[in-house]
Amino acid sequence: MEVGAVMYSLLPLLSLIVPFFAGVLCLFTYPFRFLEPFSKRIEKVSLLFGTGLTLVTVLSSVQQVFAGEPLETPILSLRVDLTNAAAVLGVSSIFFITSLYNVKAERGGRLKASLYNFFVMLLLFCMLGLTLSYDLFGIFLFVELTIGASIVLVVHAPGKSPPEAAFKYLIITSISALFVLLGVLMIYISTGTSNLFDIMGRPDSLAGNPRLTFLAAACFVIGFGADIGLVPFHGWVPDVFPASTPAVNSFSCAEPIALVFALYKMLHLLHAILPSPAIVTLAAGTGIVSMVFGALLAYPQRDFMRMIAYCSIDEFGHMVFALSLFTPQSFTAGMMYLVNGALMKSGVLQGLGSVLIARGTSDMDSLGGLVGGMKKTSVGYAICVLSLVGVPPLSGFHAKWLLYNATYEYLLHRAGISASIAALALLACISMVSFVFLVRSFHRIFLGRSLGDQRNVAEVHWTMWLPTAATAAIAVAVGLQPNLLLGLVRPP
Repeated sequence: MEVGAVMYSLLPLLSLIVPFFAGVLCLFTYPFRFLEPFSKRIEKVSLLFGTGLTLVTVLSSVQQVFAGEPLETPILSLRVDLTNAAAVLGVSSIFFITSLYNVKAERGGRLKASLYNFFVMLLLFCMLGLTLSYDLFGIFLFVELTIGASIVLVVHAPGKSPPEAAFKYLIITSISALFVLLGVLMIYISTGTSNLFDIMGRPDSLAGNPRLTFLAAACFVIGFGADIGLVPFHGWVPDVFPASTPAVNSFSCAEPIALVFALYKMLHLLHAILPSPAIVTLAAGTGIVSMVFGALLAYPQRDFMRMIAYCSIDEFGHMVFALSLFTPQSFTAGMMYLVNGALMKSGVLQGLGSVLIARGTSDMDSLGGLVGGMKKTSVGYAICVLSLVGVPPLSGFHAKWLLYNATYEYLLHRAGISASIAALALLACISMVSFVFLVRSFHRIFLGRSLGDQRNVAEVHWTMWLPTAATAAIAVAVGLQPNLLLGLVRPP
């Protein structure tokens, strides 16, 4: 966490104001029934416009940060610098790309169009708030609003399973909120301030109390771990993915960027004040367990939405593990993995959502042979999958390479070469399992022999395959020029 010269600016605040007021404007037609036909005509365009305007605002902030000093709105503890620029840009990019996918993928549900758009924009507002805020209570508030908006959007999907999945999600994350609040209160009461930079500037109260510091770190790992979906707090993840609509699943891909980065900010603060192997062991150990558990349970799944749910747990584990080593190399690797993983998973889920809409099933044993009718979707899906598992020359390869290098360097100087090699072997084995089930999913869905008649299967509307293709193009571009993303990352 960099403490240095900053430039006063309203751009960080504007990055929050734009999506919030875009969402509020969507509500204006809700109370008036005579405006409902008009609302239905503009609902998709208004969401696309809101996310596009937010992306333009974020790009303005990132451009200034890249060219000069960090930007800060001090009164609200909002800041954009090269530690969070990639995260902010990743969140806003996923929402803009998915809002194009949403034009035809969103088929209606429990929420009226105006309410649906409001909660999508509220979710974007909260995620950007999590990445921009450096205030303990601000982060807590944005976490709870993020989870609340996510739960409402899960319930939006028609059918019986969404309310049941949302209820499980609500129960687990309600308990997690208590742990996050407890950790926040322990730090605030000990330091007398909620600003993370102020706490860093006067660390004596926390540095003199190692037990409280570790207890606060444990509360954050438990609280944020449940919100993210880390093992053993992952119970809601395999139910929420199949229950949600394809568009909501794609929007939610940005959530790990915000939540994992918020967890990192909290843990990095504590570790910087009082470097402790116990904090590293707790957070990195949770990441390793999530990797192993997620990969092994994703492998036997027949339902591709449950497969990608467990695959997500695996990805969450990689992100948390990398950032929990607290070295400059691991931060770079973690941010690359965080943003690239979220982008690629959004492309994967958009491809799977298109298949679900076209065929009406997520059972891979009932699919196969779709490549003939859905060429564009299948190519985009294949590239995103290969990037997700780290095949060169795609963007995921650089994320994997940086992670392996950071892990090796960290353990080499602390546990010796044997431990370094063992850790690399474990990471490689997990990656191989992920490679097998994701590539196999492409074969089962698009190439394998079909049990049904695929003659009438046609490519989805261009607004659905183009976002997948755009994400695949990002994988290729960043793979060939990794500095497109790495240039926005600077260790604290």
